Amino acid sequence: MNGASLVAFVSLSSVVAAVEADNLVSFGMTLEQYNDVRLSEAKADFGGAPTTDELWSEALLFEYDLATSYARDKALTSLGYHPYVICNYTPDKTGVERAAMVNEAFQNTPGVDTSHFFFEGINELNQEDRSCGVVRAYNDTISKVYAANPDVGSWMKTNPLHAAMKMVDYTVQVIQKRMDGDTNVGMISIGTSNEDGYVTTSVLELSNVLCTGVRDFNGTTVAADEISQAAKDFVMDLPSVQDASFYYHKVNDEGGTLGVHYTERMDMFSEAISFVEGLTDATSGRNACLDKVINETMTFKVMPYIGEGGTGVLDVYSKFSEAEGYAIAEANNMTKGDVDMCIWYTLYAVALNPMICSVEPKSRPQTLCPDGITSDLSKCPSPAPAPTDQPSSGSNIWMHGVLLSLSVAVFSYCIVV
Repeated sequence: MNGASLVAFVSLSSVVAAVEADNLVSFGMTLEQYNDVRLSEAKADFGGAPTTDELWSEALLFEYDLATSYARDKALTSLGYHPYVICNYTPDKTGVERAAMVNEAFQNTPGVDTSHFFFEGINELNQEDRSCGVVRAYNDTISKVYAANPDVGSWMKTNPLHAAMKMVDYTVQVIQKRMDGDTNVGMISIGTSNEDGYVTTSVLELSNVLCTGVRDFNGTTVAADEISQAAKDFVMDLPSVQDASFYYHKVNDEGGTLGVHYTERMDMFSEAISFVEGLTDATSGRNACLDKVINETMTFKVMPYIGEGGTGVLDVYSKFSEAEGYAIAEANNMTKGDVDMCIWYTLYAVALNPMICSVEPKSRPQTLCPDGITSDLSKCPSPAPAPTDQPSSGSNIWMHGVLLSLSVAVFSYCIVV
């Protein structure tokens, strides 16, 4: 773990040069206010503890400090370019009018260049009493805007987007159900797709909305393949994931008591990071989760941009079938529990990526060879002659589908992941 994070919630001087830390908290939405804007995993991650409000404020300040700690890094995936959710609560205004007010505040702030923020409006979450949207800002841009425009604090609320705020509210539940063997989650069907007997099924993938300013970074259009590789590289970079995680620092650097100083969900994701770190071989330096499961079995792919609108979507899914995935894991001495922890790490690392603004599990169709196992349709094995006392081929396919459904593997969860 490198020192870039500076243990953000202990030392906040770098982020508050223009605005005091308490003011940054007051300019942000409370957990309840954010839940009213968007249903996410934030309530589950931060709720239920007597220190919920303190944890929410600490996370906000941690993310602000993270952005300034990485200010010298100008790369596409730099944590110095952080996504923020901004809400304008000015009454009796349209979404367009509220967006113009926000844009004007940024444009009129001394020391803030047009390359320091990426903004496409705030009328995505438009309500009668507010309009909200996402801006990707560099370094301490947000604090400068509040310092240079004192009136802005009366109508604009701003929160750094951290991982829990990006995940839709059923993300963890869906993945956990698949881990527990509930194949009704995300599964369409298992059967034959045509006369050749190919098996059609559906797996879960992570569908991740890219933040504004990613596909058009500093005025330059970034190729989809470059974004895809950068997203994968971030997940593979364990030290960066550790630095970006408020939960990891909260549990490991501060300690405290579970259920009081940090929540069960924070402990779960922190443990996933620590577990993956522990998989690194001391001699070879290789890591079964990072080098085999993620690097060799997962696909990170930005879908083609459609027209001029939208920010783009990064899909994360498995190249292989469940059975193939487990075979790879077992060959690397990984148990199902190991694979599950690798899944949680991957989900959390994807959500921590500063290029990502929304994370959601969705169904993805998958076609397998007639054996119901092989995913490379150019290498389908020849069917073995069926003994005369065996059921019909249709029954075999149905039974094989049942067996596949009972094998809960990373590679057909949502991320695979």
